[in-house]
Amino acid sequence: MMITTAVKALMSSSNCSFKRLLPTLCFISLMFVFAGCAATSTTIVEEQVVTNPKPMYSYTSLLIKDLELKRELYADSPDKGKKSQLDLRYAKLPGELSEHIERYVKSHRTYEKILRDGLPDASTLVLTGKFKRLGRFKISVVVTLRDGVTDQEVAYFRQTLWDVIDTADSISLLGREVADFIDRIQYK
Repeated sequence: MMITTAVKALMSSSNCSFKRLLPTLCFISLMFVFAGCAATSTTIVEEQVVTNPKPMYSYTSLLIKDLELKRELYADSPDKGKKSQLDLRYAKLPGELSEHIERYVKSHRTYEKILRDGLPDASTLVLTGKFKRLGRFKISVVVTLRDGVTDQEVAYFRQTLWDVIDTADSISLLGREVADFIDRIQYK
């Protein structure tokens, strides 16, 4: 009888302690989940406009030009003649973004030809644009698609990535978002 009472007392106290421990374990688990989400960036498409009078699917090739990146967006130094590691690192970003856009557009198989340089013709869309903001926590770009012959803007896309921790991963994500934009507007 005494053993039974001791076992019941032990079970009830461990059951009670487990009930107290459960909310703490749930809280810790949620913190791990949120910590994993903190490394990703939030994408906000601010504006997306298609102004082309003819259907977008009539273009069979895409010419991708590097986006313009001004030094003032990433450097505070007034000394413009001196090349720093920052200049070397950021100078590669427009080319890397163009490579990511090219790779993702090729994976969609929307265009017969995807070029990085060359002369556009009547069936060519020309992708141009510029970086509007480039920092540790935010990257903003404006991308325009232009008709190959008239150089008239046929589509416009402005996007911001927030919570940017790793610029290299964010550039890849940005390339994917631009490629998705190009794919979304094909039948507009």
